[in-house]
Amino acid sequence: MPRPTVVVTRPAGQSRQLTEALQAAGLDVLGFPLLAIGPVADDTAMRDVLARLAEYALVVFVSPNAVSFAFDALAQVQGTTGAAQWPVAVPVAVVGPSSVTALAERGVTAPTYRVIAPAGAQASPEQSPEVPRFDSEALWSELDTTPGAFSGRRVLIIRGNGGRDWLGDRLREAGATVDAVEAYSRTLPEPTTMQWQAVRDSLKPAAPPYAWLLTSSEAVRNLDALARLHLSPQEYERLKQVQCIAPHARIATQALTLGFAHVLPAGPGDAGLLAACTQWSNAHAGPATPVATPPVQTAASAVSTAEPASAATHESTGSPRSTTTKAERVTPDTTSSSSSHAASSASSQSTSATGASGAAAHSMNPPHAAPGASRRISPWWPVAALLVIAIAAGFWWLQMRVEHLTTELARRQQSNDAMVQETRVLSKNAQDIVKELQAKVGALDGQVVEARDKQAALEQVYQDLMRNRDDWEIAEIQQLLTNAGQQLQLTGNVQVALAALQSADARLARSDKPQYNQLRRAIARDIARMKAVPDTDLTGAAIKLDESINQIDALPLLSGEQMLDRTPGEGRHAAKGASAPAASTAAPAGNVLTRTWDYIVSELGHVIRVRKVDDTNALLLSGDQGWFLRENVKLRLLNARLALLSRNEPVFRNDLAAAQAMIGRYFDTRSRRVQGVLTLLKQSQASAVTVSLPTMAESLSALRALKKE
Repeated sequence: MPRPTVVVTRPAGQSRQLTEALQAAGLDVLGFPLLAIGPVADDTAMRDVLARLAEYALVVFVSPNAVSFAFDALAQVQGTTGAAQWPVAVPVAVVGPSSVTALAERGVTAPTYRVIAPAGAQASPEQSPEVPRFDSEALWSELDTTPGAFSGRRVLIIRGNGGRDWLGDRLREAGATVDAVEAYSRTLPEPTTMQWQAVRDSLKPAAPPYAWLLTSSEAVRNLDALARLHLSPQEYERLKQVQCIAPHARIATQALTLGFAHVLPAGPGDAGLLAACTQWSNAHAGPATPVATPPVQTAASAVSTAEPASAATHESTGSPRSTTTKAERVTPDTTSSSSSHAASSASSQSTSATGASGAAAHSMNPPHAAPGASRRISPWWPVAALLVIAIAAGFWWLQMRVEHLTTELARRQQSNDAMVQETRVLSKNAQDIVKELQAKVGALDGQVVEARDKQAALEQVYQDLMRNRDDWEIAEIQQLLTNAGQQLQLTGNVQVALAALQSADARLARSDKPQYNQLRRAIARDIARMKAVPDTDLTGAAIKLDESINQIDALPLLSGEQMLDRTPGEGRHAAKGASAPAASTAAPAGNVLTRTWDYIVSELGHVIRVRKVDDTNALLLSGDQGWFLRENVKLRLLNARLALLSRNEPVFRNDLAAAQAMIGRYFDTRSRRVQGVLTLLKQSQASAVTVSLPTMAESLSALRALKKE
């Protein structure tokens, strides 16, 4: 018969000693953690309070996990690589013996340190009370609860997330300032597929007995939540009927509240759990139908209930054998066979009836037959025995096969889960690769479009390069003729146009092809017309205009303040006037009055000059007006120069005439400079002869006709 199995629900890594003790007691163990212990996300608050331990009158650790995580953080705060050093002056309070052991492993033991714990947590087994209690209430009873004991003092409670705050409330009521920090986190783990498969196997009708060790109220709630999520309704109902073992009344109450029907209380600590599991195993070890365990019973009542039931079972199996013997005639052969049969019956009964020695002894002594009676063995007994053995062997083989298949199925399920997880990872990687490839394909599409455009451009260039020599020659001739026509239209430069026509004719002459004859004749006629155009010195006329513009600033105005230059006639009159006084002086007949009058007249002739001016406005120009007048004359001459270069004869002549009129009206025309400027303007006007420029229409028409061919 398979051994009973105990399901240990403690967090992973914290049930090794209990598991070894259960296995040593002959029990199978299934690990099914219902809590996961880990560090908190942010331990800044715990580090802060550990750095100020001297401020606290008491530090309370609610569990061994709190001791472990707190001392690790204290070592980091102190900057030590070894174990942390707890301040001797700071008392420590714990809830149970496991926490006392955890403190002792870190060097915090009495009497060096003051360690406060419930009664029995620090005592040896023979000194501890019969039923110790390890919880917040028991710890509170060990503290100094006299009025004013905690008034104005600070207490630090190091715990995990969640949990009760009963002790903190009592300390606050006593006047203490309580700081509670979280040293670790408790979360709901996710059991593996193999663990769930083992649980489902334990809930089958023919499964061996299972018992669940529920070591915390949170573990009970987690078990109920996970069972609702992963088990079927039938399996969930069977789970509520399995045996549960709880080391505290609060845990048992929580289990009963959630619907677990069979809860066996156990003593605190691993020893109490081991004793309860051993008691439960002994109660279910017999071959008879297991006795139903009441919902809540003590360990002593369970033992007392199991033993009478076992004894009654063995007695009931032994009594029929004492009344079913048959008297037979005794012969030498039958006597020996009967004795051996009786011995075998006695041995089988002694192995099957445990704890019932009286009944076994009675079955080992069969009643003797009457004198003269003989006992014969039926010939069908060996056949029946072989048949029973064969059936038992077949059943055993089937059972082993089923167990092997179950194990193989669980192994394959685990392998499938791993493969599914790996497949998910590979699928995620494949999706990332596909996205990356899609991005690359998009980039390649853009490059393909760009390559197509370049290919089209290259094909166009190739087509251009594949043109024959005639096309290139015609294109060159067309370019030359176009440039010549542009020169004629824009600048009227006949020489440049003539050079372009001559270059085109030379290229056609080198080709010496008949199809070019018509074009060459048209070009020859255009060349003749270009040569027939008279040569006009536009450059010389422009230079003369530039010289006139440069001399405008030096020309004298009629309204100028300086004395005007005398003309040659006026010089002669002055010389004549000067010779007259000399003659009169020389004349012996002159008198003083006459000489005086002549002198006055001569001097006044130098000071006052009388001139006839047709336009009186010319004499009224001020200095600023004279400057603007000169600038206007310059602008007129510049416009005339631009019109000359652009071959706009009407504008050229109008601007030049306006400039000449302004110079003749406001400037002193008797001045040599003014006369020189007027002479230059007349020469420019004479050299700018209007010439009708020829066009290149005939050559261009012949070229278009050649391209059409």
